[in-house]
Amino acid sequence: MDKLQPRAIIFDLGSTLIEYESVPWDVLAVDCVESAREFLVSKKVSIPDKDEFHRVFSEVKATYRRVAADQLVEWDVPTASIRLFNELKIDFDDKLVHRFFDAYYEPIDKELFVYDDTIETLEFLSQSYGTLGLVSNTIFPERAHLGELKRFGIDRYLSFTIFSSVFRLRKPHPDIFYHASNLAGCAPSECVYVGDRYVEDIQGPFKIGMPAILKVKAGREYPDEMPEATRRIDTLAELSEHIEMSVA
Repeated sequence: MDKLQPRAIIFDLGSTLIEYESVPWDVLAVDCVESAREFLVSKKVSIPDKDEFHRVFSEVKATYRRVAADQLVEWDVPTASIRLFNELKIDFDDKLVHRFFDAYYEPIDKELFVYDDTIETLEFLSQSYGTLGLVSNTIFPERAHLGELKRFGIDRYLSFTIFSSVFRLRKPHPDIFYHASNLAGCAPSECVYVGDRYVEDIQGPFKIGMPAILKVKAGREYPDEMPEATRRIDTLAELSEHIEMSVA
């Protein structure tokens, strides 16, 4: 295949630039709820026993997940937390919601790491392309991810960031990719999207004419019907095999 010569390159976040899954999500989800529950206990908030608290919170989150899956309408943990507090008749204010989320997110935050080639690749690409952006599906507040991008030195390379928890629609909804191309200042066909999930990160952009490259994640199952012609990389450093690096 010929190399692509886009005007903008747009990245996914998790499993693309930063690793969020060094611990499986199903394990982290339990750890997150327990961390948040322990925070409430430390503040002497009256709550149900451990099993009941986990059960109610799981049911609340499941309600939001169904809507997200069916309609691609995004939810976020703080909103689910407010619903949890209401169901458990817990008095709360914005400060409590904020600190509850921080406790919830702590098990995730301490496991994060940036890939060895992330900064080097972004630095190299920034020398050839004026616009690098980010579009990420997330149920976490923007502030958490902006902090991570700054912490790992990624923020300085990005012209814009779009988080589904703020945009309120999630990939593969076409509007989130149209919005990205608008922020990049060029047509979808003049962008390239790089991500690790086939439906969200390949089919999503393809539907609006945006070329995409799949960063294959070891251990993840990909659909059998995925076309052989799908551009694939195992590491970000391999982008040079698909993108012309000297267009500037």
